Amino acid sequence: MKQLNKHKILLIFILLIGAFLRLYKLPQLMPFIADQGWFYISARDMLMGGGIPLVGITSSHTWLHQGAMWTYILAVILKLFNYNPVAPAVFTALLGVITVFVVYKLGKELFSERVGLISAFLFATAPIIIADARMAYHTSSIPLITALLILSVYRWLGGKILYFPLSLFLIALLYNFEIATFPLSATVFLITLFGLIKKKKWMMQAINRKVISVSVLGLIIPMIPMLIYDLGHGFPQTLKFTVWVFYRIAVFLGYPPLNPNSAGETWTTFGTYTLILIKKLIFLPSLELSMLILTLSFIFLGALVYHNFKRKEINLSHSLILVFFFIPALAYIAAKTNSSAYILIFYPQVIIVIALLFNKFFEKKALYLSSCVLLIAFGFVNAYTTIRGNFLTGPPFTKRVEAARFIIKEANGRPYNILGIGEGSIYESFTMPHEYLTWYLGHGPSEKKEKLRFYVSEHIDRIDVERK
Repeated sequence: MKQLNKHKILLIFILLIGAFLRLYKLPQLMPFIADQGWFYISARDMLMGGGIPLVGITSSHTWLHQGAMWTYILAVILKLFNYNPVAPAVFTALLGVITVFVVYKLGKELFSERVGLISAFLFATAPIIIADARMAYHTSSIPLITALLILSVYRWLGGKILYFPLSLFLIALLYNFEIATFPLSATVFLITLFGLIKKKKWMMQAINRKVISVSVLGLIIPMIPMLIYDLGHGFPQTLKFTVWVFYRIAVFLGYPPLNPNSAGETWTTFGTYTLILIKKLIFLPSLELSMLILTLSFIFLGALVYHNFKRKEINLSHSLILVFFFIPALAYIAAKTNSSAYILIFYPQVIIVIALLFNKFFEKKALYLSSCVLLIAFGFVNAYTTIRGNFLTGPPFTKRVEAARFIIKEANGRPYNILGIGEGSIYESFTMPHEYLTWYLGHGPSEKKEKLRFYVSEHIDRIDVERK
């Protein structure tokens, strides 16, 4: 009982740290990027009689849309809190705290209580994970659902057959939040295929009318809006996307691209971007240390799996974490796209693999105290540098509000337009955060072309507004 209470106290303390880092100065520093503004306006218009959208914002491939799931959730939150733009960020921040707990459960169930606690602490203090949780965006729930998916698949493979339909429901849900999570769907599909070929008990039990019926429902229900959209638009979200995935795999394997001159990332820009994300995920002050920790962690896990393989044993926990990392990693490399949305599906796996390495040092009595100090220092430095860096955000939210108030004051009740200039202004959604804030504060822009125009440019620490 004493040991149990100690673990509970540690977990509560970790959750409080996670909550502090996700909620501290949120109304002042909340990110509010262009695409967030798109979702806010979509949810607002839905509430004000604009109809229920079937899909969300376009992806980096303009023929393909994200799902509308976040729009629906956002609409509920905005309605409950009188359209306050900060309320959805509080929701995602609290969701981030719940994710810390789920990662603890995942680490504990797959490995041990200590691995669960170490994982939770690392997850609670990881810079980019904190930043993503503070952003009211369609990607914010991905780490939570990913952790739940891995836990669900683990229980399914352990013989709890009802977790099979739950796993299918979760991959459909993920796809509706962000299509870049598709590699997780591919991972579950390959596990299912392996089970069928090898006639594994955990797969054979799923082949009955009840489980199949529930599984189909679990897969289809989250997809209903997309499927309705597809029926009237030539199936871009399902069939065309599947064809595109196979095309990308073929190109990755050496098949010549259909349009070799199309714009895209080079391996240099892609590699540089990925390294920046790794630093933000593992240890913000040092890329070299981040890469060292990541490399040693996966070497350690790989050695464990290899050792078990030589003994003709399979450790489900080790194997599952590896599979849920390497299959999406191959897909990420094949896609070669500089988007942080692709990296969120790796958060739980990477954190747990690093926790396993830390746990190895904790197992040595002579290293226990120094390991505790090292882990606490690691988390503290990450948390401190994240706070000092204003949680890795661009212009503070207060600057956006100031810009919106300035526009309203200068407009003085007259109709006006908001236009963008500078970096990022080529995108349609660039001005949408400003459009939402001016509307929320009482005088939004006109949809018609007006003589009075305000030109907005964004910088890392400020918003500039010019009246013309």
